[in-house]
Amino acid sequence: MHSGDLAAVSVLMGKQSKSKAKRKTSAWYQRHANDPHVKRAQAEGKRSRAAFKLTEILDKYQLLRKKGAVIVDLGSAPGSWSEELAQRVGADGLVVAVDLLEMQPLSGVAFIRGDFTESATLAEMDAALDGRAVDMVVSDMAPEMSGHKLVDQARCMGLNDETLSYAVNHLRQGGHLLLKSFMGEGFDAFKQEMRGWFATLRIIKPQASRKASSEIFILGTEFRR
Repeated sequence: MHSGDLAAVSVLMGKQSKSKAKRKTSAWYQRHANDPHVKRAQAEGKRSRAAFKLTEILDKYQLLRKKGAVIVDLGSAPGSWSEELAQRVGADGLVVAVDLLEMQPLSGVAFIRGDFTESATLAEMDAALDGRAVDMVVSDMAPEMSGHKLVDQARCMGLNDETLSYAVNHLRQGGHLLLKSFMGEGFDAFKQEMRGWFATLRIIKPQASRKASSEIFILGTEFRR
């Protein structure tokens, strides 16, 4: 094949790839726009559809039924979980939210921008808690996906380990931990480790999670040292 023909094929492939990318983007947008939870979030003024994953779990397992709880929300942006939590804990409660990204202010939420695994951020979080015991740690975090399954799973489990470590060091006796995870290498071992810290462990796939998503949530209740 001549160089001119190769160039023509290259241009054509580039156009096909771009068109395919556009089709994927368009398909995602259509699914997103037609998602009933997205529509409900928009109608109710929620920051994102993720709020319904949290409320579904809290309601089903009867968590945070009393006002005044202290919650730490790891990976909080854009704030949909923090917003729901602040309403549930009331004026006597406290939500400390942490994320690498900026988050618009919320009443009843102390937001800290930073990495919760770093000492400087941990010091800010401790200052915001002001000596109050933590009743629940929640996390809707997921790592940046590379597209490489093994790498992404390893990152996810590393994030889970860091979240559990924070919870173990800050939860009061009898407190709870809720975090996002994904099935794969290391999941069973992590699940067993969590069983050693909590009286009850549940693996949950909320109805509000997209069917195509492989995300699950792990709920550990009644923390014990």
